Order: sequence, then C-alpha cells, then structure tokens
Amino acid sequence: MSLPSVHRVGITLQRGKDLPLGVFMFPKDFKNFDFKFLTLLILIYLFVPAALSAAVIPPAHRPLIDSAVRYILECRFDDAISITEKAYLSSSGGNDGKDGNLAAIAAVLHTAALGMRDVDFDTVVDAAAFAASYERSIASIDKYEPHAAAANSYTLTLRGFSLAMHSSFHLRRGSYLAAAGTGFDAIKIMKEAGRLDSTNTEVNFFLGLYDYTRAELRKRFWWVLFWYPGDKESGIRQLEAGKDGAAITGAACALALSDIYLKEKAPRRSRDIIYNMGRGLPDSRFVMWAEAKYREDQGMYGEAGRVFGRLADSYERERYGAYNAAVTRGKQAQMQSKAGETAEAAKTCTYLIDRYGSSNDKRIAGVVSDVRKLLGKIGQ
Repeated sequence: MSLPSVHRVGITLQRGKDLPLGVFMFPKDFKNFDFKFLTLLILIYLFVPAALSAAVIPPAHRPLIDSAVRYILECRFDDAISITEKAYLSSSGGNDGKDGNLAAIAAVLHTAALGMRDVDFDTVVDAAAFAASYERSIASIDKYEPHAAAANSYTLTLRGFSLAMHSSFHLRRGSYLAAAGTGFDAIKIMKEAGRLDSTNTEVNFFLGLYDYTRAELRKRFWWVLFWYPGDKESGIRQLEAGKDGAAITGAACALALSDIYLKEKAPRRSRDIIYNMGRGLPDSRFVMWAEAKYREDQGMYGEAGRVFGRLADSYERERYGAYNAAVTRGKQAQMQSKAGETAEAAKTCTYLIDRYGSSNDKRIAGVVSDVRKLLGKIGQ
C-alpha cells in the first residue's frame, strides 16, 4: 500500500540532497548514510529541546512546552519566538527555581525556536540573536537549578539540550573545535539525567541515536574507528522505547526511526511511522519533507514531485525561504523528469530559471545552473 497524499503524512525534520554539513543545512538528495547524515540526525533532535517526559516536567511548564513545540513543528517560528520571549520576560524577575517559574524552560525553548528557524530555511538568519539566546538559557538554568530539587533530571536535561544546541550551531558553521566541547558535555549530562530518573525516556532518543550513529560510523570507517563503541540494535531499542514511552519526545524518536528504517532497508516500518504521525500536522514543511523523501526513496517519482512542488510553494511565501524554494522547485523538476513527465518538468525548470536566474545568492545560482542542465537534457 502506498503512502497517502501529503495531508496524511507524518513528520520528520530531515531533508535529502547532498546535505551540506549540519542539521539543517540540507541540499536535498539523501541516499548514503555518512558523516553528514550523522550530523543531520543528531542536530535535528538537539533543536527540539522542549520534549521531556511527563515524569520529569513540572506541570506548570507543560502548556508553554506544548505550545512552543507545536509552533516549531508547524514552522510558525515567529509565534514560537514570541510566546517564549513573553514567558521569559514575565518570569525572569523571580527565577527562584519554583516550578511555576518559566524563565529557564522559556529561555531554552526560545533558543530552540531560533535554531529550528535556521534549520527550516537552511540559513543562519541571526547569529547574534542565537548566541544571546543561548547565553540567556544557560544563565537561566544556573539560577533555576539550585532551587529545583537540586540538579534533577529535568534541569540536567535542559542544560544538556542547551549545550547541544550550542554545539549544533557551531557544527553547522564548520567550527568543529568550538562544537566539540559542548557536544561531549551534552552527552555526559544526558547520561546523568537518565541515571537520576529512569522514567525520563526523553534521553533515550538522544542516547539511542548517539549509539546508532557511532555504530554506523564504525562500520563505514572501520580501518580507523575499529575501536569505536556503538551498537545499532541498542540504539534502535532505545529509540523504540522512547517512541512508545516518552510524553513529548516520542515523536522525535519516531522521526529518527523513520529515517533509520529507510537506511536499514525496512521501508514498511518507515512508512507506518510516517503514516501514524502525520495526521496532526498537515501543513508542516517537515511533514512534506518526510513524504517527499519516502516517495523518492521508493521510486514514486511523480508523487514525490508533487510534494516537492507543495514545499516550493510554501517556501516562496516565506521571507527567508528563497534558497529552499529554489532547491525544492529544482527537486520537483528532477522528480517530474524521472517520472517521465517531460513537459511538466520543462515548465518547472523554466519557471525556476525565470524566477531565480538573476539571483546574487551563490547557492541559488548553483541550483539554477543545475536546472539549466536538466532542461538541456530534457530537450524542451
């Protein structure tokens, strides 16, 4: 049974082309698992820090978490930034660690919204704003932690995600040394969060993904990483447990698994996950990326092209969407060509060239160049 049309498909925060480094810098044709895929998968989840299991979230924090995460997944980044900023400002004067005070979680979610905006548009929209938001999140956690039942699983998880977002930001920009320290610190803190509260299944997605990607790296680069720890099966088990048991990050675990199962040649499992997740986010670009990737992977080129067209339409309506609009329109043309829809592919190529042919953006110019070549091959 083929996947239903896009309004029924689930979410994944992943793209495909040839993924310039970093989660969230994706050119789009994702076939081979490599270091870029590792970076992509890890960073995806580092930029959704609001997901903590019901066992560890203070009840007063849940409404803000649920709203902010929802806005992020719907690509309503301005709304996510706005509500988290307001929550922080209304709470920051008395951040004494009481559960009702939202300053720490609001600050972390604010950083997440800025990071995910960069991810969706495949560009750094405001590096200074991200840096300031990260510093504020760490300062807020520092104030919150001593009063929140000591360093509990919740505060450690917040700190771990903040450090991971910092690492992710610098990885995307190619600053590997800057990223390394906070990245490894984030892993250590996540492990400690899980040790303190075994019901905090939210750390399963991070640690499970970490195990899986380390094992994949060892397989691909065994001659230099023969000693490298990591177990695919353990990673998948942890992600499955998180998918089934985590109150909010169950979705993140499922997203990771939907990608992993495609790589593991288990497309039915991927399809089922995507189908089961997709009913609540019909207009999310993350949803559309998920469907497009699945359909392309399964050779459903005509259907993939239609989804890429919807993505392009969506990006063309966004202030920062020009690059991904060009990329997805180019993918639409490529899929149409592969599906034998020659006339439609030629029209799409011509539209893209007319719209973006004079762009001064080097990345867009590269897309236009590729599309010109495709149009030449089509011969129309």
